[in-house]
Amino acid sequence: MLAMTAFVSTGCGGKDDDPAPGTRKMNMKVTISVVGLEASDNVYFQIGAANHDASQYGAPVWKMNGTTQGNTHMIELKEQQFLGSTKTYVLETVKAFDFGSLNFDYSNQGAPLTVSYKVEIDGKVKTNVQNKVVPAGGTDDQSLTYKPE
Repeated sequence: MLAMTAFVSTGCGGKDDDPAPGTRKMNMKVTISVVGLEASDNVYFQIGAANHDASQYGAPVWKMNGTTQGNTHMIELKEQQFLGSTKTYVLETVKAFDFGSLNFDYSNQGAPLTVSYKVEIDGKVKTNVQNKVVPAGGTDDQSLTYKPE
């Protein structure tokens, strides 16, 4: 009976199965659309993912619209990308990372434009701005950061 009590008390308590702080990783998916952009408008999105140990350097970090990108931990999208036929970009990490970010600024100089952006962490929507109409003279800039839960 004493041996069974010792087994039950050591098997059921004390040890936490959660990973140690700083060891959790996340996958990130960012969808960005800009419609109605004119050449005089300014748009800049910067999407990043990294690890605390800088292990992201020298290896692909992102897929953009399904195509693996080069060895860069940051993707920049500027107005030139949205002036062509592609109005929506989907960026996904190719492996899990310690943290991520979405930084952007835009200013509309002409006719109204529409901006949408959504950030998903491990399949859960964390930021979702859809069809935000930016009037002439309208601007916005934000820096958003994400980490595993």
